[in-house]
Amino acid sequence: MIVKNKDFLLRFLPIATLLILSFFSRILIAYNFGDQHIENEWKIITDNLINHKEFSFFKAEDGFLPCVYMPPMYPFFLFFINIISFSKFNFVDLIIFIQIFLSTYSVYLFYTINNEFFSEKIAFINSIIFSFLPLNLYAASQISSASLQLFISLLFLKYFINLSDNQSKKNITIFSIVSGILILTRGEFILIFIISIFYMFYFKKIKIFNLLTIILISSLIVTPYLIRNYVIFKEIVIVKSLGFNLWKGNNQYSTVEGVGISPPVSFDESWSKFNKPEFKEFKTKLENLKNDDLYEIKRDNIFLVEGINNITQDSYRYINLFFKKMFSYFFINLNSDYPNYYNIFYLFPTLILSLISFPGIFIAIKKKKYKTNYLLIHLSLNLFIFSIFFILPRYKLTIIPIQIILGAYFLNFIYDKYFNNKKIT
Repeated sequence: MIVKNKDFLLRFLPIATLLILSFFSRILIAYNFGDQHIENEWKIITDNLINHKEFSFFKAEDGFLPCVYMPPMYPFFLFFINIISFSKFNFVDLIIFIQIFLSTYSVYLFYTINNEFFSEKIAFINSIIFSFLPLNLYAASQISSASLQLFISLLFLKYFINLSDNQSKKNITIFSIVSGILILTRGEFILIFIISIFYMFYFKKIKIFNLLTIILISSLIVTPYLIRNYVIFKEIVIVKSLGFNLWKGNNQYSTVEGVGISPPVSFDESWSKFNKPEFKEFKTKLENLKNDDLYEIKRDNIFLVEGINNITQDSYRYINLFFKKMFSYFFINLNSDYPNYYNIFYLFPTLILSLISFPGIFIAIKKKKYKTNYLLIHLSLNLFIFSIFFILPRYKLTIIPIQIILGAYFLNFIYDKYFNNKKIT
C-alpha cells in the first residue's frame, strides 16, 4: 500500500506542480496586463442584463431591442458571476479570477487528452507548452469569451474521446450537456457538433439509442433559448450574425482581420470610409430599418445579401482572401493591423508551433487512427469556418491544443528516426 501511494504521488506531483504554477502565472499576468473594466459589446449586453434584465445590444427610443447577434453563453456567464459576487469583491476581478481557474483546469484537461495519444512524459511536456504559451496565459486575463470557449472545447474533446471508448451513461450525459453549452457559446459549433456525432456514429457504430440520447439532451440545453428566439423573432435560430460576419470579412476594405470595426448602432465616424457613393444604397437600407423586435434579423439579412454580392461580383479577390485567412489562422498574419500583434513574445512561439505542427498533419494522416483522424477533422472544420469570415489573433487559441499535439507527432517522428530506434510513445 505504501509503495502504491508513493507511485501515485510520483505520478501526480508533476502535474500538480504544473497546475499550481499555471494558476499563479495567470494571476501575475492578470495583475500586470489584465482588463480593468468590461468594454464594447460585452459591456453593453452585460449592463442591460444586470440593470434592466434585458438580453439586448441595440436600444430604441421606447426601450431595448432583443439581441440575437451574439452567442448568449458568455454574457450570461458574466451575469451569473454578478449574481454570486459579493459587494467587497470587484466584479471584473472576480470574472478574471474565475477565468483563471477555468484556464488552469484547461491545462489538466489538455493533459488528460494528451494521454490518449502519447506517453505520460510527452503528455506532460505538451501540457507545459500549452499552459505557458503567451496567448493562453494572456487570454484568461481579458474580458473575452476566449478562455471560456477553450475550456468548454477541451471538455468536448475529452468526452468525445471518452464516449468513443466507453458508451456509459456518464460519458453520454456529460458529452451531451457540454455540446449543448458549446452550441450556445460558439454559433458555428452546431456544424462541428453534427459532423462529430456523425463521425462517431459511422466509425464507432454508436448505438442508435445513445445517438438519439445525445441529440435529445443537447437539444434540451439549447431549447429554452431557441423558444425565446422563436417567440420574439419567429425564427428557429441561435445566433443571427452570419450576414454581418460574412460582410465584415468580405467587403471592399476587408483584410484578413475583417473591416476592422465593431458593429455600431449607426454610421458614425468609424464607418466614414463607407460614405462613398457606391455604398449609398447599402447605407440607406441600414439607416431606414425600423427599430422593432426584428431589427437585428432584418439588419443581418441586409449584411448577408451585401456580403454574398461582394463575393459573387469579385470572386477571385475573396477566394484569394479566404486562403490568406486560412494561412494566417494556422500560421501567422503577415499583414496584421492588430495592436501589438508583432510582439516577439506572442509571435515567436506562435510561429514555431505552427511550423512544427504543419508537417505533423501528414504524420497524423499516415497513422490512420480514429482519434487522430478526428482531431484533423476538428482542425479542418475550424480552419474552414473561420476563414470564410475573418481571423482575429485570439481565434488562434481554438486550434492551439491540436497544433501542439500535431507538433509532438512531428518531433517524436524526428526523434525516432534520427536519434532513437526505440519509440517512446
